[in-house]
Amino acid sequence: MNLRGLKAFLAVADSGSVTEAAGRLALTQSGVSRQIAALESELGFSLFDRLRGRLVLNRKGEVFLRQVRRTVEAVDHLPRAARAIASGAIDRVVMAATSGIVHGLLPPAVARYVAARPGLAPNVVMRSLQELNDLGPESRYDLVLAPLPFRPPHFELVESIAFDLRLVLPRGLLPGLGEVVALERLGDLPFISLDPFASYQESVERNLEAAGVAVQFVCETSSTLTAARLVELGTGCAFLDPFVARSLAAGSVVTCRAEPAFGHSYGVFAPRSLALSDEAGQALDFIREVAAEFS
Repeated sequence: MNLRGLKAFLAVADSGSVTEAAGRLALTQSGVSRQIAALESELGFSLFDRLRGRLVLNRKGEVFLRQVRRTVEAVDHLPRAARAIASGAIDRVVMAATSGIVHGLLPPAVARYVAARPGLAPNVVMRSLQELNDLGPESRYDLVLAPLPFRPPHFELVESIAFDLRLVLPRGLLPGLGEVVALERLGDLPFISLDPFASYQESVERNLEAAGVAVQFVCETSSTLTAARLVELGTGCAFLDPFVARSLAAGSVVTCRAEPAFGHSYGVFAPRSLALSDEAGQALDFIREVAAEFS
């Protein structure tokens, strides 16, 4: 099983076309077809079904794709790892987190780490919950951050960060706001929904329903950063974590707590089979510090 065959499989899986894959890889169509045929022969099962002129992954192909993507990514990372080793930066901390955490909690924590640990440039990678769930025991991540109750396999919980969601809304949309706003005041306001991907959206809607409040969802997004930007543009309100909410432009947005509060938690995970490195421990300390200040 060679790397060229695996890369040909990835290119066809991503494009759904041998022709497009050949263009990406600078190979002939017949060359890509031979690579796929040889790979399927070695595996002993087919990877694709043909549907309306395009190649579509079958179930076995979908499972195999996750393994191949992880393997090829690791191989492609080797030159960078070699350069890091050569330069002496072998202790750098590598963190993976979901979108909202990458854009909210981590930047101020990473900024403090960089100031305290010059020369050990940390690496922060954004991953979906599915990608975090697919991480194997050989994963190179020192810390993984994700919304609870999600728990990535092969990692153990080392820190739980609890906080209350913040209501963020365009300035002037609801006059007379203080630091706390009762849910009853939110009826009929336009809202940005983070359903179905943000794990706290369900609790938001449940609390609104319990308070007898009907809001108007004018847009749905899986990105907390997109929701925050839409609030800044005056499109509607949103419930965001305090770390993202803190980053919004104060001139155009009002941030306050809701009554009753919506509780939520993020988890910080470390590889189950390895002791926490000194650098990962330093990064975790700054994450705790920022969480305590901002939440």
